[in-house]
Amino acid sequence: MEVKNQVLITGVKGFIGHHLYDYLMNEGYDVKGIDDCSGLGWEDREVPHSHCDITKDPLPFLNTEYVIHLAAKAGVRNSWKPEYLKDYYEVNIKGTKRIFDTYKNSKILYASSSSVEDMKSPYAMTKAACEAMAPNNAVGMRFFTVWGDRSRPDMFYRQLQQKEIGYLTTHTRDWCHVGDVCNAIKILMENFKSWKFVKPVYDIGYGSPMSVYDFAQTHSPEGFDIDALPFKNVTGESEETCADSSSLKALGWNAM
Repeated sequence: MEVKNQVLITGVKGFIGHHLYDYLMNEGYDVKGIDDCSGLGWEDREVPHSHCDITKDPLPFLNTEYVIHLAAKAGVRNSWKPEYLKDYYEVNIKGTKRIFDTYKNSKILYASSSSVEDMKSPYAMTKAACEAMAPNNAVGMRFFTVWGDRSRPDMFYRQLQQKEIGYLTTHTRDWCHVGDVCNAIKILMENFKSWKFVKPVYDIGYGSPMSVYDFAQTHSPEGFDIDALPFKNVTGESEETCADSSSLKALGWNAM
């Protein structure tokens, strides 16, 4: 297989990062990864990486063609906890600014979030800051509700598979499988060659929202009674998310 251009993934031991590593390796790219191994669930993911804290350590692979910046302090709910606020700022804003400043000659795709659209949490505010300071060589990716195997322990799909869900919400989400997310990232990488981008940030989601209840019914493991779970009102989160994937589809993305 012909080896394609070099790609650096930050947060490579994260949920999306380790899936993307495998995906791009199979596509023939020369993939490097960095991670500080502080995120939830990283112990379960075997992927080659260089240990690096993007907030303070020297950043490696300076001549890489593509940088897929996924390293972040994730999670809406934890961002409301005072003890974590500094971490969200340090990693999501300061760390991202260092990535932008260091890889000025690379093509950068960076992770944003659907939560930016209604700005209901400190996490959303940090992601909005990333979009605001992004340079001309960077394109944002607003991930909607990504799900799939080997996700973080605090994510709904994993808790559902392990029968650890204690309640449901009335929220509606644009659920997007991690395999389709990886394909979308590859499509965006390929379009850097011709700079066909018509916007600085792309939604990555199907545009077909499903309620939390319906998703749980569809994906619940055998023997787990979803109807026995109570509904709980959770504040500080979006009631509904829905991606506008028309611009991404115009670049050639089709969900698998």
